[in-house]
This record gives sequence, structure tokens and C-alpha cells, in this order.
Amino acid sequence: MNTPDRPDRVEHRMERTYDLAASPEEVWEAIATADGISSWMVPTRLEPRVGGEVSFDLGGLTTTGVVTEYTPNERFAYEEPWPVGDRPEDLSPEMAQWFETIGVPLSEVYEGLEQVTPIATEFLIEAASGGTCVVRVITSAYGSGADWENEFFDQMALDLVPILDNLTTRFPVAAR
Repeated sequence: MNTPDRPDRVEHRMERTYDLAASPEEVWEAIATADGISSWMVPTRLEPRVGGEVSFDLGGLTTTGVVTEYTPNERFAYEEPWPVGDRPEDLSPEMAQWFETIGVPLSEVYEGLEQVTPIATEFLIEAASGGTCVVRVITSAYGSGADWENEFFDQMALDLVPILDNLTTRFPVAAR
């Protein structure tokens, strides 16, 4: 999808919704605190405030971003750069190997890098009846629509879904 203000930008988007048998306060502790996120997602460091740093340890790769929204029991959001760095020499060996695997020269990646926006993720919590709530998780970014972007975002979304689904192991799914 192109954006009206920048027709040369393409939207990358993934959205998941969870009906959980938990209060907004319980869910907030799980999604917006370092200990909470670490308990169901990946080891995390978090400065719990707008402008604070959030860092996820993905095993061989650590991603670091900035908190963009921190409204207790309602909305937690952060942005992370695409994990390619500003220069080819900043690229992790794992990412360089991934680009090689999909046959994309690094020159092509860095050629269009100024087109991509940070990867934004937000958790929206909405109270529901009976002490339950609905949690929506949206991850999105804008880019040029280059094949490597599409493939990277699609792969990231595939890898992220089972991790996000761990929320349902932390909290039972609410009956509707």
C-alpha cells in the first residue's frame, strides 16, 4: 500500500489480536516491563518511559529501539531500526549471510535504505467484560517495496507470530 503523502513508499504491516482472560493491569505488566516481556517473549531490557531504550536479545542478534508511547494499561509502542546499520561494515555477519542466502547484493540494500522508516510495534490494550481484555499487536514500517524489504519483513512476521502467540501461554484465551 502506498502512502498518500509519499506514493513511492510501501507499507509493511502485521497485526495480531488476542482475547485474554486477564485484566488490563495484568497484561500491562507482561507487555510493558522488562521482566514481563522477558517471561514470554525474549530477554529484554527496558527503560519504561517515552524516549527510553528497549533492547531485545534474539540470541545471535540484539535489537535496540526507543519507546515512543507508554500509557499504562492502554498502549505501549516502540521503534527499532531495520537490522542493517547505516553502513555495510555495521551489518552483523548473520544479516550479511541472510542477504547472501536470498541473493541480494549489499549495494542494493544500502541504495534504498533512506527510503525505509523504523520498524514500529505497538501493543494496544482494551478492557472487556468479565475481567478480560483484548490486546492488538501491530508491527509496521514503510519502505520502497524492494524485494529484500518485502522478504525481510515477511520473514520477520513469520518469526514473530509464534513469539507473540506465547501471550496465550501466559494468559488463557478468553471465551467469547
